[in-house]
Amino acid sequence: MNFQTRFKFTIEDESTLENKLQVSAPILRWSLIGVAAIIVFMALGAIVIFLSPMRSHLPGYLKESERTATQEQLMRLDSLQMILFNNERYLENLSQVLNPSLKTRDSIPSAPASSDSLFPLSAEESRFVSLIREREKYNVAVIAPLAAESMMFNPVNDECVITAATKRDNKAEIILPKGSSISAIADGRVISVSQSIREGGGSAVIIQHPKGFLSRYSRLGSVIVEAGDEVAGGQIIAIQNVGNARKEERIFVELWHNGSPLAPYDYIGDSPYHTYHAQDDKL
Repeated sequence: MNFQTRFKFTIEDESTLENKLQVSAPILRWSLIGVAAIIVFMALGAIVIFLSPMRSHLPGYLKESERTATQEQLMRLDSLQMILFNNERYLENLSQVLNPSLKTRDSIPSAPASSDSLFPLSAEESRFVSLIREREKYNVAVIAPLAAESMMFNPVNDECVITAATKRDNKAEIILPKGSSISAIADGRVISVSQSIREGGGSAVIIQHPKGFLSRYSRLGSVIVEAGDEVAGGQIIAIQNVGNARKEERIFVELWHNGSPLAPYDYIGDSPYHTYHAQDDKL
């Protein structure tokens, strides 16, 4: 015969010694009842917490709107950190240009390069990247020092391009669309307007700029300024004739600083709006 241990739960009225409630069950059943009671109490507690304001005091709890706002702020913080990094590098490069003896912080890592494509760059894409790098070098080496001295230069036209053969020359040959206008490359005063017999004819204009700069434009069409006029950088000084049979215009620009000849390309470059074509390398 198997004897099973049983436990009895009794509620008794002490004044009358009357049993009000009496429950008898084996220990296994009492264990199951206890576990069930704990689960019920935990479920009720969770329901009360999540359906009341108490849930906001739970660690790690965020509303959906708060979570979205937090993610947006984290993304904005990442963007600000990248902008701060780029600005610090730009200021360091500028300081190095203005003061070559200044030591830079070589410990600063370069910004990680990102690639938009898994395919190798085409010839045109490589050419474009090269042009952008040259433009950045030009901005740091030439524009930054001149900006520090309040001296800025502009291309003579929004669609101009300097021939490859004259980019390093003091006398730059510039190609323009037919009927283009010619602008002063910087603020200054017109000191001479004349007819040029050499260089294929046309008119010539000389402008004196601040900081000891002097520029000369030749092979011009119709000049619309006179000697003694004050001009601003980018102001039109001549308009090329449209009646000739040429498909394009070619003018010459020369530049000096305190009497020393300079390569105009180093100061005015090509127009940022000029579209590169393969035939430009043959100019």
